[in-house]
Amino acid sequence: MKIQQIKNIFPDTRVARYNLAAWQKTNSDSVCFIGREVIKPGVKGEPDVGILKLFEMDEYGAVVQERLILKPVYNGINLEDPRALELPNENLLIGLTAVLRDKKGRPNPFPAIIKIDSHSSWNDDLPPFLVISTFGPGKNLTPIDNSTYLFRPDSASYNHKILVFSLHRQVPEKLDDIIFPTNLSWAKWRVGTTMPPIWLNPQEALFIFHGISIEKIKGINKYVYSIGRAKLTRKNNKFDIVVAPDPILTPDNFVDKEGKPLVAELHPNIRRVVYSCGGIIKRNNKDGLFLYVNVGDRTTFEVEFSLSELKKGLF
Repeated sequence: MKIQQIKNIFPDTRVARYNLAAWQKTNSDSVCFIGREVIKPGVKGEPDVGILKLFEMDEYGAVVQERLILKPVYNGINLEDPRALELPNENLLIGLTAVLRDKKGRPNPFPAIIKIDSHSSWNDDLPPFLVISTFGPGKNLTPIDNSTYLFRPDSASYNHKILVFSLHRQVPEKLDDIIFPTNLSWAKWRVGTTMPPIWLNPQEALFIFHGISIEKIKGINKYVYSIGRAKLTRKNNKFDIVVAPDPILTPDNFVDKEGKPLVAELHPNIRRVVYSCGGIIKRNNKDGLFLYVNVGDRTTFEVEFSLSELKKGLF
């Protein structure tokens, strides 16, 4: 898959900024992000605890606004990995992972939801969030419309499945499972969501997702992340998926001419990461998908693809 353009939007990696939800500002070419800022990696078995910030970047790539929107008040709750869906009337629906501590102090991830009314006038801290505990622990909460969500339960039986549920009057109801193939070489261990699906019509969407394999690299087993594409079909709240066999991004897309990583991994002995929580189709480029890619849990690259090419072989 041809990459149209690639640029590091946070080149100063002394502070890690990654896993950004994204949307375009109303009546402007600026792009807004909510994402993680982490100063140092968590110790083994602990998440990389940081803060959530809002950034606004103008059409030239300059950060014109940056502000703190969530700092963990204490060690029991942390929010991470937001995914944003724009709704009518400038409303935002944001899926997150809420990391909660059990009675023994161990971190457990649960899907969580935040609704923001009129994002153009939103100037306060992040609004209250709703934790969805009905289906047990899990990650990658991704809204697909104003009442339907995807997430991957934290269970081996869901390594290649994503659960779909609806939420009406604060009551979650399972609708279906999206079942992925298990024979993708770059997603043998697990799959998960990235940005919300791009609906091309009421029943069909381009679905960008991530896959993880376990590879032995210089004698060490590491989790290697890649990003792929699929066609998602929805009919009567039942979902089918057709997956393109090859990934569109791997960690090797982010190395120099000598094969050295463009940025150092936050956890070099554990994984090689390319991951995404956000992407947009900009108003001034209707055939361009701009994907905001976490590289190494360290920084974020804007990667442009042709939407027409992404659809080839699927639609």
